[in-house]
Amino acid sequence: MAQSTDMSAARPESRSDWRSRAFSWLGAVAVGIIAAAAIAVVARASAPFLRPVPDVVIALVIGITIRNLTQTRVADRGAKVVTHYVLRASIVLIGASFTLGTVAGQGSTVLALVIGLVVIAFALGLVLARVARLPQTIAILVGAGTAICGASAILVTSPIVRAKSTETAYAIATIFTFNVLALLSYPVIGHWLGMRQESFGVWAGTAVNDTSIVIATGFAYGHAAGGVATVVKLTRTVLLLPLAALLAAWFSWRENTTMSPGAVLRRAIPWFILGFIALAALRSAGVIPAPVVSLAATVASFGVVMVLAAVGLNVDLRSLTKLGAKPLLVGLVLGLAMSAVSLGVVLFLGL
Repeated sequence: MAQSTDMSAARPESRSDWRSRAFSWLGAVAVGIIAAAAIAVVARASAPFLRPVPDVVIALVIGITIRNLTQTRVADRGAKVVTHYVLRASIVLIGASFTLGTVAGQGSTVLALVIGLVVIAFALGLVLARVARLPQTIAILVGAGTAICGASAILVTSPIVRAKSTETAYAIATIFTFNVLALLSYPVIGHWLGMRQESFGVWAGTAVNDTSIVIATGFAYGHAAGGVATVVKLTRTVLLLPLAALLAAWFSWRENTTMSPGAVLRRAIPWFILGFIALAALRSAGVIPAPVVSLAATVASFGVVMVLAAVGLNVDLRSLTKLGAKPLLVGLVLGLAMSAVSLGVVLFLGL
């Protein structure tokens, strides 16, 4: 009887311990989420004064600075929740701002150019990384960032290839370095070559990476160039979907080669990519009202900034420096090579 009493007395204590652990975990997660949100607010507010540095890079730098100056890991759990769930939710919401009609409006020549350059950039990135003996994960991230849309492509492919926060941060920093060089040099080169507004817009849209820098580079040359660059850049962004699906299928097949191709594809395609496609289809069909589209774009944009802040909060600079200068050099060489190829094709075809 005494044993039964002891057991019954232990049960409430176990439930209490479970609650305590649950609240402790929630508290630890909340710290990271609040920290990432606060950093995102600061990055958004300061971005207009720090142009051409985009808010995502500001958030990344602030997060890394806080993590390494304080040497505290109190925000780690919440930051990982942000990089996992907020990232995927933001990608889905971006689909509401996207229509496939912009692609058709560019014509078959520009579309073929975009597809060709994306394939070349990604393949060349893998080759250069292999020559430099870089980790495959870094090679894929830098290749995807250069080929398609900079930090956004890196963030989408990062969970698919199971990249570490350090590798993701390094790849984003590499892409941003080239973006700054492009913003400063492209308009000068364009004027020196006497390029038409439309031609410069196609060049900037196919060779520069992050959307914000593409737009800034295009409008730095002229209003017409900025408009063309923006639409061409959106065309490139569409290709992120098949790239992500192919990467996911490849990694899933590599882990389990006994699965059929169909089973691999069904298992591999991330749910957030399907969510993106679904919202993009609804937007293209005109089902989503304009206010909802605007709200989704705002929330998604802020979510991406939060994700970069969270990535920074998980980066230990000592680990980052261990990667060395090779990834940066490979990224710059890849960016310069694709810039030259794009410019040559644009001038040759007279686009």
